[in-house]
Amino acid sequence: MSTGPAPVGLRAALAVDLREFAKVKASGADPGRLGLGQRIDVLMMPGFWAVALWRLGTACRARGLRPVSRLCYVATMLLFGADLPAGARVGPGMVMPHPVGVTIASDVVFGARCRVMGGVRIGGSGNPARPGHPVLGDDVWLMDGSKVFGPVTIGDRTVVGSGALVARDVEADMFVMGPRSSTDVRPLAEVGLADHGGALRVAG
Repeated sequence: MSTGPAPVGLRAALAVDLREFAKVKASGADPGRLGLGQRIDVLMMPGFWAVALWRLGTACRARGLRPVSRLCYVATMLLFGADLPAGARVGPGMVMPHPVGVTIASDVVFGARCRVMGGVRIGGSGNPARPGHPVLGDDVWLMDGSKVFGPVTIGDRTVVGSGALVARDVEADMFVMGPRSSTDVRPLAEVGLADHGGALRVAG
């Protein structure tokens, strides 16, 4: 599993974000050969701009431009309803189609090509005895309303289902279902998602 994204410049990361947004949204589009209309279509998605401001805020913070970083954070919250403080390590290809209600702590780590749907919450456990924040591998999908808390690791290509809560490590290639009291973790092949990476479509 990825232990965190390799350093990628802001422009390079946004270029990969653009391609991954197109892969998720456009019907049968080749993300490596985007036409003007497809680029405009992606650029009209609020989620792309939420991710762009998030990345810009983190880049500004790293350069000591904390007031600008804070403005990016406030703008993301006011414009898109997403609570995305600067600081998270986010690999290239992040896709957030519906940013409203998304909350991600500043110490979370994402691998490449992750998908974050509406209402997702990711952060610390709130328990001083369990410090730390989640580390997500490559091609991880977090479906609507899912939650990941504490110093947990989620393996590559794992899908966390709608409303599921993850508070312990999950291996690669798994599907997580249910709230914490009845969490069910199954191999992707058992639920027909063995080849999910980048293939699922997002309506809208």
